Amino acid sequence: MILFITRKYPPSVGGMQKLSYYLTTSVASHVPAHIIKWGRSQGWLPVFALSALVRALLLLRTQAVDLIHISDAVLTPLGLLLRAVGRRPVVANVHGRDVTYPNRFYQGMLCLWLKRLDFVVCNSEHTRKECLARGVEPGRAGVIPVGVDTDKFSPCLEDAEETFWMRKWGLESGPKQIMLTVGRLVRRKGVSFFVSQVLPKLANRRNDWIYLIAGDGPERQRIEAAVAQSELEKVVRVLGQVSDDELRAAYALADLFVMPNIRVEGDCEGFGLVTLEARAAGLPVVASSLEGIIDSFLSADDSILVPPGDAEAFAEAIDCLLQPDLLTLDARSGRRARVKSRYDWTHVVERYLAVFRDVQAHYDSIKVSHNP
Repeated sequence: MILFITRKYPPSVGGMQKLSYYLTTSVASHVPAHIIKWGRSQGWLPVFALSALVRALLLLRTQAVDLIHISDAVLTPLGLLLRAVGRRPVVANVHGRDVTYPNRFYQGMLCLWLKRLDFVVCNSEHTRKECLARGVEPGRAGVIPVGVDTDKFSPCLEDAEETFWMRKWGLESGPKQIMLTVGRLVRRKGVSFFVSQVLPKLANRRNDWIYLIAGDGPERQRIEAAVAQSELEKVVRVLGQVSDDELRAAYALADLFVMPNIRVEGDCEGFGLVTLEARAAGLPVVASSLEGIIDSFLSADDSILVPPGDAEAFAEAIDCLLQPDLLTLDARSGRRARVKSRYDWTHVVERYLAVFRDVQAHYDSIKVSHNP
């Protein structure tokens, strides 16, 4: 049995929550698994950690647990304690910010925690390099990309559904190319930069576009202020937090996905799941050539990586990608198929299962050698 312990899980929303949900449910469809999860406010994390410890210890005493999986670096102390008590190997996922979080005490402890794990699964080569810099042995850190449930996204909508969402979001005023950004509105996402510096340049090139922003967060007021200051209220829609149905509709309606991240010390983008979701809906993508986003890109995929913070390069790339031959249903279906062949969870889970088998076999061999 695989024991999963995760502090970020639905109904809370975010990339880590999606990863935890699909990883645990996908593995559970192949091998026996037990999930100890928390899907609420992180303000209750100490209470959850204590509860998870008690529940995990009880499970270790009553059932045959083969391996423990920890959802992120923050929970590694819990995993190491269970490893010492339960004498079972521990694998942890790391995502980016949980490794680079700029706190001196946290960083000092993290260097001790990570290198004691049996294996660290990184979501990108960038995240793996950050782990190696903190003392993790190369043989104990590997990259498995984030998976995407391609069946949840579609390259088009039925006519009635399309009409409904176009009316709801005020997208009916003439033929427009729809650009879309999805994500929590924090500084590293670069949306304020994009609105204030890129969109005015794009407006000088063409006037046939509308920009949708799906998400909420501490940068929302700053973004809305940038929209007003740049006098872009007629062509920018800040949708706020969206439901799964709204997200699916936004991807299907859009013509281009934009991920304009900027550098923020101690707050990196571990991978960029939203770029895969966009491709699962068949969209071309323009994004910053930054951190883990690079790993999420497929070459020759009608997508462009741009130097972070280069407004002129972003405007040029968008102008290049908003071409009729790149926006057809056939082009969208081709991008979708390429993502499905590599990043669908049916493929990604096989890589996790292989890691779990290898780690368990290695741990058991060490136990035998120490107890002849």
